[in-house]
Amino acid sequence: MRITKNGFYKLSEIIKYENANCKINIDDNVFAIFFDDLFLTNSLLESVNYSSNIEIELWKNSKLEFYWVLNWKELDSNIKILQDKQYSELKVRYIILSKNLEKIKSKFYSEIGASNTKSDIHIISIVWKDWLVDLDWIIQINHGIEKVNANLLEENIFLWDGWKVKWIPTLLVRSNDVKASHACRIEKLSDEKLFYLRSRWIGRDNALFIMIDSYISNMFICLSMIDDTFYKEIFDNIIKKIK
Repeated sequence: MRITKNGFYKLSEIIKYENANCKINIDDNVFAIFFDDLFLTNSLLESVNYSSNIEIELWKNSKLEFYWVLNWKELDSNIKILQDKQYSELKVRYIILSKNLEKIKSKFYSEIGASNTKSDIHIISIVWKDWLVDLDWIIQINHGIEKVNANLLEENIFLWDGWKVKWIPTLLVRSNDVKASHACRIEKLSDEKLFYLRSRWIGRDNALFIMIDSYISNMFICLSMIDDTFYKEIFDNIIKKIK
């Protein structure tokens, strides 16, 4: 599929099948925003172990913002993004939600093969008790290119004790004139702050919601400027699952 016009695209309009293989090209000078809304279609996710293989290629001077939510199912997600034309820009914002002894597995591969490109990837895992997140995220910067800026960040927010997170943040840098970084942050929501809120007669679920509200807003607030109604729908669905 070719994206030839600037705009906002829901992946449910592109990916039509339960186990999807999809290749997307974003034309020169196009600014596209993708959102995976499949977690909103609960009838699909309740009935199958969903898997997807998505490959996206950014052409010259194109820009992609990619927003994604992984729900708590046995999901297997594989995404590959190629930036082999100059002046392309990639922004990824990814939220992972899971619980109840289930596993989420995700592989994301970003390959930069042209000069004057940017890649900014940020993942947040909201972690319940007794579950596993398995992430394999890679940014590769190829030989002979310059003026590249690449960043890869994961945050893990723990709501309970007893969790497992496996993450391999990988930078494969094969050129000299680049700025590249990767980091992993781990945080358990403060018991002191939780106690303070509960002492104000706020239930535990609502207290947790208040504490993680800012994380979700910071990741997805840009969507409110595109379609505020859709943003509120996304936000409400995430909060329901958190509660």
